Amino acid sequence: MKSLTLQKTNLAEQAYGVIHEMLLAGEDVRPGDKISVEDLSRRLGVSRSPVWTAVARLEAEGIVEVRPRQGVFFIGFNRERLMEIFAVREVLEGAAARLAAERVTPAALAELRHSVERQRASVTAERQAVYAAEAARFHRLLADLSGNATMADMIERLWAQTRAMCIRPDAKSAILDKRAEEHARIVEAVALGDGDAAEAETRRHIRRIAGEVGNL
Repeated sequence: MKSLTLQKTNLAEQAYGVIHEMLLAGEDVRPGDKISVEDLSRRLGVSRSPVWTAVARLEAEGIVEVRPRQGVFFIGFNRERLMEIFAVREVLEGAAARLAAERVTPAALAELRHSVERQRASVTAERQAVYAAEAARFHRLLADLSGNATMADMIERLWAQTRAMCIRPDAKSAILDKRAEEHARIVEAVALGDGDAAEAETRRHIRRIAGEVGNL
């Protein structure tokens, strides 16, 4: 495991950020794994208090589960729960894409296109963790462009739960390449200011991924 370090200010906030990133990167843990608070405290060089504060926040977001007398566990794969999340994501992200098409600016469009290029590059280099991080950024950019902060926050939380349950370090490049191309189609619909197309492309993208991971 790589070492982790924190500055001596805002320890709980920093602990949350580092642990959140570590979990969703899928490098040290897998869905359903037990997480050692003592080990995290040791690696971060802090007491258990800020780590437990971070864990409480992650539990509220549905990324970890605290089981009395058993410990802290990374969210496990649950097909029924996952399909429910995808159903909600389809509606919310479709609506966000429609709003994004109405509000897009040249700067925002350039950022979305740059994200797609980074996704493609990471797939070519077979760097799945980099792809996952960039895909998360893409969905966040699109959600933020909607101008609806409440919707964007809900989308980010649901995306994180989806990612946590579906971490696959051995994901095939062809699968990730297809997702990047679907992202590109969403961007072009947004670029045209076509809300109908942007929503349709986004909902199609979410449905296809739901079908893909539903067969895991």
